[in-house]
Amino acid sequence: MTKRPFTIALVGNPNCGKTTLFNLLTKSGEPVGNRAGVTFSAKKEPLRQNFHVPNTQILDLPGIYSLSGGKNEEKITLDALKKEPIDVILNIIDATNLERGLYLTLALSALGIPMVAALNMMDEVKKDGGAIDISALEKALQIPVFPISAAKVQGIRSLLLGCLHTQKIPSPILFSNRAEAEKTIRSILSEAIKKQGVRSRFEDRIDACICRPIIGIPLFFAVMCAVFFLTFSSLGNALSAYMEHIFSILSVYLQNWLSHLGSSAWLCRFIVDGVWMGIASVLSFIPQTAILFFLLAFLEDSGYLARAVSALDHVMKHLGVSGKAVIPLIIGFGCTVPAVLATSTLEASEKERTAASLPFIPCNARLPVILLLSASFFEEHSALFAISLYLLCVGVSFLSLSCYRSKEPSNDAPPLIMELPRYRMPRLVNLLREVKNKLKDFLVRAGTVVFLSCVVVDLLAMLKPNLQPIENSSESILACLGNTVAPFFSIFGFGDGRIVAALAAGFFAKESIVSTIQILIPEGLSAVISASGAFSLAIFSLLYVPCAATLGAFAKEFGKRKAFFLFLRTFLIACIVTLLSDIGLRLLSK
Repeated sequence: MTKRPFTIALVGNPNCGKTTLFNLLTKSGEPVGNRAGVTFSAKKEPLRQNFHVPNTQILDLPGIYSLSGGKNEEKITLDALKKEPIDVILNIIDATNLERGLYLTLALSALGIPMVAALNMMDEVKKDGGAIDISALEKALQIPVFPISAAKVQGIRSLLLGCLHTQKIPSPILFSNRAEAEKTIRSILSEAIKKQGVRSRFEDRIDACICRPIIGIPLFFAVMCAVFFLTFSSLGNALSAYMEHIFSILSVYLQNWLSHLGSSAWLCRFIVDGVWMGIASVLSFIPQTAILFFLLAFLEDSGYLARAVSALDHVMKHLGVSGKAVIPLIIGFGCTVPAVLATSTLEASEKERTAASLPFIPCNARLPVILLLSASFFEEHSALFAISLYLLCVGVSFLSLSCYRSKEPSNDAPPLIMELPRYRMPRLVNLLREVKNKLKDFLVRAGTVVFLSCVVVDLLAMLKPNLQPIENSSESILACLGNTVAPFFSIFGFGDGRIVAALAAGFFAKESIVSTIQILIPEGLSAVISASGAFSLAIFSLLYVPCAATLGAFAKEFGKRKAFFLFLRTFLIACIVTLLSDIGLRLLSK
């Protein structure tokens, strides 16, 4: 019989460095960030082999402030601590805010599970001129305490050895109310803190400015415009063109290799012009995608994101949600699926309406669509084109938030309770790891969903309804299907059946829109639609129905019936916004 793994559960407040430590102890590449809400579900991974401790696993739990069970993340953590076979709790405490962390430590001590405490960010305590008596803290809490810095990989091995060898169950430090707990914590701090660190007054003055709505909101939009301007700059365009040139050269080699093997012309066209060039059209946009990921990760890791949330709270309240809802919206720029899952950290009154507005945020899978249309029609104004589209989509998402009505008893926005993290210069290794993980997901999608989409689309484009090879592309199965509904889309300025087929393929993966267009319209989009039609196509592509994975995540959280209505709702809103924009462009052009 196989012995069950030794399990270490990571528990701590939001933004205490818990996920950073989890990534150090395991091979996981979980996203980290200088904000609350990074971890929103329990994750379990085996300990890295280089620690030479076999049959050991680490359980990462959502960041919480208490064990009351009132919030979703608290319920997840409490259920795991009660139901999972946990050998030791590793309580991560932000050493720069010891008072806040100890409240959770006291609650954990009553669970009857062996526990070890890790004082993270001790390097920052020393930087601020502070000092903590570790021995006094161990005596007061009656558990081993280890000073560490997860960001600088200091004290990790000693901490792990302490977790593996401790069997000491802390004696419960009982209290009947919050006042008694605070009194106990003050008593512990008076013994443990030898010297109080002083936070930079300069940081306080910065926060006093950028957290005010009158300054923080315009600053946030200026920062995001700068991010998209840099993403669509000449550097990104040049790198993308270089990658496209490389793929073109590789296609020639592939064509010659297939001809050398004696492959038929039909098979060569299917593999090279269809599947290969379809995938290459998506992969050629990797440079701009990487730049966007890097810049967003920098803003998040630096601590700016929490300030943006605080500044936007005033505006978000008018939409029926708190500033905390900004976090899933920003995650949505990466991928809508984890953004939907991240709404689990929100209050019940704002959770569904936020999730229902996420599909209007342009995820990274839609970035290739913007880049394709920008390169084909608006190359000289690519940054302005992209920024206008992103602003329009964010505006539609905000409008959706204000109009959406759930069945919750209250539509009032819940209060925003959050602590601003320290400003930190992001470590390059962390930023590169974040970019690598997101590009890996991007490549996996290109190698699976987009690949299958290219195969299916190319077959449908090369066969008649009777499954015979085509002589004329207008006779293909795909053309017949696309032309059936194309008249409806002609009112928006893109009534070509091949474009309609590409939009249908985009339901499975938005990147498939680009690969399908590459297969079906090798002569280029500019040959079949005008610039105004391209702008309408861009708007519709960004707003219409979410991908299958997003609908699946929404159905899991809110039910299949609501997922079906989300499908209809997004399609209807996309049609209305696209029609209005097309009418506006025609009036302006007169």
